[in-house]
Amino acid sequence: MRVLVLAAGMGRRFGNSGRPKVLERLLGLPLLERVILTVREAGPSEFCVVVGHSNGEIINALGDGSRLGVRITYVNNEDWEKGNAYSVLAAKEVLNGDRFLLVMGDHQFDPEIIRRLVEIRISEGCVACVDRNLSSVFDVHEATKVLLEDGKVRDVGKNLGEFNAVDCGIFLCTSDVFSAVQECVARGQGELSHAIALLARQGKVRAMDVKGAFWFDVDTPGDLREAKRRILRALSKKEDGIVSKSINRRISTRISARLAGSGITPMQMSILSFLLGLLAVPFFSSGQYPFLFAGGMLIQLSSILDGCDGELARLKFRTTRRGGFLDSVLDRYADAFMIISLAYGYWRIAGGEFVWLACLLALSGSFAVSYTRARYEGVFGTGIRPGGIPATRDVRIFLLAVGAFVNQPLPALAVVGVMSNAEAIRRLIRWR
Repeated sequence: MRVLVLAAGMGRRFGNSGRPKVLERLLGLPLLERVILTVREAGPSEFCVVVGHSNGEIINALGDGSRLGVRITYVNNEDWEKGNAYSVLAAKEVLNGDRFLLVMGDHQFDPEIIRRLVEIRISEGCVACVDRNLSSVFDVHEATKVLLEDGKVRDVGKNLGEFNAVDCGIFLCTSDVFSAVQECVARGQGELSHAIALLARQGKVRAMDVKGAFWFDVDTPGDLREAKRRILRALSKKEDGIVSKSINRRISTRISARLAGSGITPMQMSILSFLLGLLAVPFFSSGQYPFLFAGGMLIQLSSILDGCDGELARLKFRTTRRGGFLDSVLDRYADAFMIISLAYGYWRIAGGEFVWLACLLALSGSFAVSYTRARYEGVFGTGIRPGGIPATRDVRIFLLAVGAFVNQPLPALAVVGVMSNAEAIRRLIRWR
C-alpha cells in the first residue's frame, strides 16, 4: 500500500524563519523522517511525498528513501500556499485508482495506528482516524473537530460548535477523495478538511478511534516540546518493574533524549551497561564496605543504562531481533557475575556455607524468571500478564545494590533468591 505524505507547507506558526517545519528535529530526527519511519514500522514502504515550500531542502534531506529503507517519489505542489487540499490534488496522477494512506508530514503517531488502519477494507470514501478522548488532546482549540454518529463522521471543521472527537490527520483513502478535493477547490475551499466534510455529508467517511494510542500534531515550538515529553513517557513498557517505573525510567529517558541525536547505537548502550556490571565485580569481590558501596552504585547505574538501549532503539527506529538477543544474553551474564562476586566477597570476610546457598538461589531464580518469560512468549505468542511477585531484573538489581549500600549482601542475596524462585514457581502453577 502506498502512502501519501503532505509536506508542502511552510509552518509559519513555528517561527522558523523560512525553514520547512517538517525538517525541525524531534529527539534527533526531523519530523518528516519520523513520520516515514513510523509508517515503515507498520509495513508500508512506498511513499509519495508532496513538497512545495523549500522543496529542494526536503528532497536533499530524504533523498530517494534508501537510507530509511523505503522508496520515495516526490510531487511538487506549486500552489502550496493555497492549502493542503492542493497537495492532495497534486498527487492525483500518481495515486488515483489506488487505495492509499494519507498522513501529514508534521504529525507524530504510534505505528499501531497504521497497523490497525491498513486492516480495514473499504470500497469508497475514506476512513479517518479520530481521538474521542478529548481530555488527552494537547490543544483542542486548534484541533480539527469531528462530529461522530454511529461510527461515521458526520461533520469536520476547525470551528464546529458540536463535536465529540478530533481528527488525527491520518486517513485510509480511495479515489473518492480526489473527486471531493476537486469539487472543494473549484469552490475556493483549499483545505483537506473541506473535502473530508463533503464526503462525510455523503455518508462516505468511517471513523477509527485511536483508543488512547499516541499521536500529536506539531504546529508550534510548544507543541514540539510537548510531543517530546509524550514520546519519552511512552517509552515505558507494561512489563516494567516497580523500580523501573519509579526510578530508572525517570533517569534513563533523560539520558536517551540527550543521546537520540548522537551516533551512539542501542547495541553500544547494551555493551556499556554490561561493562558497568562487570566493573562492579572486583568491588564486590573485595567484601569490604567502601568497595561494596561503590559496586552497588555501579550495578544500579548499569540497571538504569540497561533501559537506554531499548529506548534508543525505539527513538531511532533501530529495534532489531539481534539487538534484543544480545541484550538478553549480556544481562544474564551480568546477573551471574554480580551475584557470584557479591557472594564471594561476603564469604572472604565472614566465611560460612549459607552464603553459597543464597547465591545458588539467587542465580537459579534470576535465570528462571527470565527463562520462563522468554519461553512463555515463545510458546504462547503473548507476554506474561503483569502482576505476581515483583522479581523483575530492575527489582533484583536494586535489592542487590541496597544490600551493598547497607553492608548486608547475604540478606540481599537471600531475598532475591526467594522472590525470584517463588515467581518462577508461581508462573508454572498459574501458566494458564
